[in-house]
Amino acid sequence: MNYHLRKTDELFLRVLTARDGGGVRAGLISGAPGVGKTALGRYFADQLGGGMEYYLCHHWSSDEDLFVRIDPARVAALAGGVAGVEMEDAYRAGVLLRAVNRSLTQPVVCLIDELDKAPERVDALLLEFLQTGRVYGAFGEVWEANLDNLYVILTDNGIRPIAEPLLRRVFRYRMPYLPPNVEADIIRKQTGAGAGVCRLIVSMATAIRERGASSPSLQECVRLAQSLPLAENASDVEMLLRGWLCKSDADWAVLVEMCDQPHAVLWGEMRR
Repeated sequence: MNYHLRKTDELFLRVLTARDGGGVRAGLISGAPGVGKTALGRYFADQLGGGMEYYLCHHWSSDEDLFVRIDPARVAALAGGVAGVEMEDAYRAGVLLRAVNRSLTQPVVCLIDELDKAPERVDALLLEFLQTGRVYGAFGEVWEANLDNLYVILTDNGIRPIAEPLLRRVFRYRMPYLPPNVEADIIRKQTGAGAGVCRLIVSMATAIRERGASSPSLQECVRLAQSLPLAENASDVEMLLRGWLCKSDADWAVLVEMCDQPHAVLWGEMRR
């Protein structure tokens, strides 16, 4: 996987892989959208040589999404004595149960993305699992992870506070943006755009992040650079800037403050 590993990323992974005296090894990566939180989790799974179980949280996320869901049709078939239907067929595994089962045979990263979108009660459900590594079924079944193979990574974008008991249980890492020179180099390598254009795009994105209403991601910067060859004049560049970097008038105002006609400046850099 092509991922630019920060020094702080390396320390986060070293801490995560160290034994902590009990329970599931778990970390929480916080930061603005687009800094690479999910990508680091996928990178870690690749480095382990095992697998990954992924779940993207929503405001309707529940214990069934995390642990186990009962399939009513299969329960009815079981109760009716339908041949070939066993007790385990009544379940649909949630992300944690899938991770538990996979941990029995190989290393696995359970990546629970954007936890702050889920209701706060999900924090309590996760806390109990992280303390034991166990999933409980509706009929008294217990599934227990191989803790030597299981890692849990949570991410959040700051939409709501994460419950303090859960924060105490995980290693917390606030992921920064990559240094501007590194972002510019990545854009140049991925798009073939000129070095001056890439530096200017990153400068504009950084200004919006610091003083605007949103946080343009590196991926959006790359897409802007990829789209620039389609522009035929400065007005087209303005449309591309507004379409990729600016999510509000406040973001555009930051660019205008930075240089009176940002689209003309970027157009001029392109034509240089």
